[in-house]
Amino acid sequence: MAFPIRNWCLGALLLLVSLSALAQTGRPTYDFMTISVIKSPYRNDCYLLLTPTFQGKSEIKLEEEYNLASDRYRANLQRNITLLNNTLGELSAAGWDLVDVHSTEVGAEPAGLQPTATLTRYLLRKAKN
Repeated sequence: MAFPIRNWCLGALLLLVSLSALAQTGRPTYDFMTISVIKSPYRNDCYLLLTPTFQGKSEIKLEEEYNLASDRYRANLQRNITLLNNTLGELSAAGWDLVDVHSTEVGAEPAGLQPTATLTRYLLRKAKN
């Protein structure tokens, strides 16, 4: 008779350990970060904003992309893309995952007289420790 009781006790112990492990894992919780890329038609008004700050940075200046000659526009656009890609790469290496990207135009002038600014938001998340 001792053998079935030992099996029952071992089974009960395994069940309790499994339930305890399941209760501890549950659904993960996350920290979130937003990267906002603002490209304005006004000089010196293009930024990459990080909320919350990352590696001590909350704002990174971008190159002007509007109203430039075609060669300079392409060079500035390439620098901005490289800067964004490097920032996303650093965030990925730090454990942040890209969840969503949303882009919109802001500050539109009537009848299209002025170019509008664009705002692109990148939402990232990282599992809490």
